[in-house]
Amino acid sequence: MARLNISLPDDVYALAVKWRRRVNLSEICARALRSELEAAESHRSAQALFSALRSPSTLERTLAVRYKLSEVVVPEITQDTTDVRAALGNAAATYLNRYLCDGSLLAIGGGRQMWCVVKNLTPRQVSVKITGLGIRQNDPQVLHAHANTLTTLLWLLYSPRAKAHLVGEALDTVWTSDLPSAPYPKYFVVGSCGPFNATCPLANLLGEEAATHLLKQQVCGDFLYCFFDQDGRLAPAPPLPHQSILPADLLQRLSLRADTRVILVAGGLEKLKIIKFALTVGMCNVLITDPATTQRLLDVNVEEI
Repeated sequence: MARLNISLPDDVYALAVKWRRRVNLSEICARALRSELEAAESHRSAQALFSALRSPSTLERTLAVRYKLSEVVVPEITQDTTDVRAALGNAAATYLNRYLCDGSLLAIGGGRQMWCVVKNLTPRQVSVKITGLGIRQNDPQVLHAHANTLTTLLWLLYSPRAKAHLVGEALDTVWTSDLPSAPYPKYFVVGSCGPFNATCPLANLLGEEAATHLLKQQVCGDFLYCFFDQDGRLAPAPPLPHQSILPADLLQRLSLRADTRVILVAGGLEKLKIIKFALTVGMCNVLITDPATTQRLLDVNVEEI
């Protein structure tokens, strides 16, 4: 095996001596060097540079103008793409990796789409505060996709400098409409949407009483636990224990800020109506979706969906 002499600062050398019989120092050095040097190589390549600076496509620009969005991201979906949800999750993770920095606030909802986002994020040592947006402490049916589980995974991903947060904690002043202004995107809320009916996963999580309450109001879907009726109007949610939710009016105000990104990650025909509702009432300012959904949003009136 090739050998390379490396100088260590005194404090690192002391740690290395302490652990040399319990860990493989060569493997640690190799992993660290590979990670840093491959990152440097990718940043030097023209492909990586132009990929990061890619101008929005005509489709993305048109949709952004139509709904007054800060950004629209439409990843390429080919015939070989077997999982659109995974492709959207990867695109959202790339988006967050580009923007997240020390001091950022990140709020994330639950669900399988958000699971696809979290598992594609690149491990980084950034100091962020992570808020789990969800209802109840866990979901026995899809434990890995509950917001609390995703927050834990994000903490592990960005540890040891990340901090967790729940909406409604004592003296909670984290997610408010008067966050300090920043000259760059600093605040991020990311979630998905979906249809709502008596047998959907969210109804099972809410429980029979709450689900019945919503169905009586003709609720047909939600974005980050903010519910829409059949006419696209926001419907009041039933009071529930153990909830960490940002209200719809706060999401709308945050979406108007230049330093905040409220990101809706969703695609597919079954979510089209709810995506349209969320865009129409201004509950997000970034949309990450697939090309077919983008085209439908531009071509179809909400009454036709």
